Amino acid sequence: MRRHGAVEAPAQVLILAERAASLRTDPMLPGTRTGVTVYAACNEEAPKGSFPWRVRQVRPDAARPNQALRVAAARARSRWTAHAAGVPAAWLWAVKRDRWLRRRLRQADLVVSLDGATDGVLALVPGLIDEHRIMPYAEHVTLLDGLAAQVELLDRLRELAAARQGQTAPCETHERADVDAIADRVVAGDLPGVFVPVDELAAIGRQLPGALGIREAADLTLNVLGQISDPSTPGAGPSGLLAQLATARLWMCPTEEMPSDEELASAAREALHGADQALGLGHDSRARARLADAMGVLFHRERHAEAMSTPLLPQPADLLGPLWENLTFQKLVTHVERAQLSQEIRDANQGILSPGGRPQAQVAQAEGRPDVVVIGGVYGEFHELVVAALAEVVDVQFHSPEEVSPFLLGRWAEPVALDALAVLGGWGPGHGEPDPDGTASMSQVLVSSLRSRLHGARVVFIDWADRSTVWVSRLLPEEVRLVVRIHSLDAFDPWFQLVDWSVVDEVIVVSDPLRLLVERMLTLAGAATPVTVLPNLVPLGDLDRPKEPGARTTLGMIGWGRRVKDPLWALDLLAREPSWRLILIGPDLVPALSEAGSAYNEQVRARLQDPDVAECVEIIGWSDDVAEPLRRVGVILSTSRRESWHLGLVEGAASGAVPVVRDWPELVPVGGARALFPDEWVVSDLDQAEARVRAVTEPSVWEATRRRAQEEARQRFDPQSAAQRYREVILGPFHPQS
Repeated sequence: MRRHGAVEAPAQVLILAERAASLRTDPMLPGTRTGVTVYAACNEEAPKGSFPWRVRQVRPDAARPNQALRVAAARARSRWTAHAAGVPAAWLWAVKRDRWLRRRLRQADLVVSLDGATDGVLALVPGLIDEHRIMPYAEHVTLLDGLAAQVELLDRLRELAAARQGQTAPCETHERADVDAIADRVVAGDLPGVFVPVDELAAIGRQLPGALGIREAADLTLNVLGQISDPSTPGAGPSGLLAQLATARLWMCPTEEMPSDEELASAAREALHGADQALGLGHDSRARARLADAMGVLFHRERHAEAMSTPLLPQPADLLGPLWENLTFQKLVTHVERAQLSQEIRDANQGILSPGGRPQAQVAQAEGRPDVVVIGGVYGEFHELVVAALAEVVDVQFHSPEEVSPFLLGRWAEPVALDALAVLGGWGPGHGEPDPDGTASMSQVLVSSLRSRLHGARVVFIDWADRSTVWVSRLLPEEVRLVVRIHSLDAFDPWFQLVDWSVVDEVIVVSDPLRLLVERMLTLAGAATPVTVLPNLVPLGDLDRPKEPGARTTLGMIGWGRRVKDPLWALDLLAREPSWRLILIGPDLVPALSEAGSAYNEQVRARLQDPDVAECVEIIGWSDDVAEPLRRVGVILSTSRRESWHLGLVEGAASGAVPVVRDWPELVPVGGARALFPDEWVVSDLDQAEARVRAVTEPSVWEATRRRAQEEARQRFDPQSAAQRYREVILGPFHPQS
């Protein structure tokens, strides 16, 4: 599409025919020109109703009196030119002398000829139109076939998405074969870009993940939608389609074929620009949908959580600056009126909270133990020990996201999630916008569910910055204390950016590297929320059990089955010494969504069969009593690409195994593992890891080294001291001892 300032102008298609009969016999297909304005011109009057678009009979403009001789001479030359070229002289003269037509020819993105006579005429007026903007009559049949196939393809994809909605089922073999066959016909038609309905394609692309699942949807987006459009297709970038294709490539391409950061940044910027275009035109739902497309690129797991490095480090502003400058995003996250729930919770809490602002400690003591609501997160369950620590001094109620609403289990910032967030501010479905998906009623149910669970709370603690945190931060009255704990993965996902940090009293993180990242992103969001580093709570006492014979030269990993844990690194280390053994504790490899993840899993499985390690590895599944398999481990490994704290490593150290910690590559720009653990524990590469394992497993030093590491873990991560700090930070002025 051509752009005029902030307005998205439709493409201009001009159809030329010498006679009206051509318009009757070769009509274009309706419903295939989203965003395209079509004009038709012929040299005779078209019968009324014979053509569905704007049709104008082409006539030469009348000559002015003082130009009569010059015009007569020009017409004679034109007649001679037409005769020499074998084209109708009247048609050539009409095309040259019709002022309306000349203006349309200059403006046209594409001129389609419907007969041979028009082909010849257009060849004789090169000054009016560039050759590359002309589709000759000889190609017209192919154009019609391509348009027909395109209509059929769009209908087929809509039907497929509707049939599979909510089932996340892959395409049946015959279904996918049908889709591919129709797409091949579209490609064979070689449609000009102005006939590619990018907004329709983008809208369908947004339906596919919820209907087919991430991987199947990415495959269809890349290999079907991507085949009938390309980056040069007008409007592909602003429509969000380019961002969807970039997201699909991240899911479907092997590591070496991933799009570059520059390509991804460009796709995100184009979608953000398109979002603001739509917002300026009053198309709010489309604006949020395009914003969701951009966020899919910006926060893709293959760029952050599963990568060896992340563009969020060292300076998140480089990645997030365009997002925070985007008007649609700003409207979504700022100037949001507090929903009615805030007042209802406030009314319910009257008499519990101190008047006129933040509660005071003496009020809390006089009223008895305060009520605390804890809401868990979708990324993992680490809240239980925090709940237990709080329950020693206050009444605690715990709610899982699933218990509140299945909607809160979502991990992706899809359009429906942004629509639901907009509803809270009176901007979205149900507020002057259509609501075909029932988003407004779903939001009402969610708000009602939260209302019942937050009733009477003086303090709310949320584990992980996910959808629950976003919604609670938008609904909770400012006088209720809100504390959020961020672990790691949630710092790289989109929900962090959508939290209203102005009402969060305290953020807890589990390590200094994570603190640095979180503080930088809070600054970018304009929030001055304090960030406190507290370790994970771990019951270390029960882990100290006698080591079994052979433990000294046995390496161990806890929670090894994800790519971010990088078990290949551990296997490469194991291969350096035939006498070592490796115990992998925890669930098997997690099925991967991405092609890169699947390839990595295949590498691990193949490596486990290699002769140099096959007989030296033992895989132990999940254990409710991790202390027991740790009795067989003398060296505990952390080989991860990224960790916030690494619970399994600390458990291993507390059991009396010597830690060998890879300096987590993704977090090196903010201090890495050395910012959390003693320097002697941390190694930079496999050579250093091998040297450390050999040194610490010497019979004369292993016992003393493991005991020293065990004592270090106990002192650094003492659960009683940590529990007290959690109580102080979460409860704040409500702490009974405040």
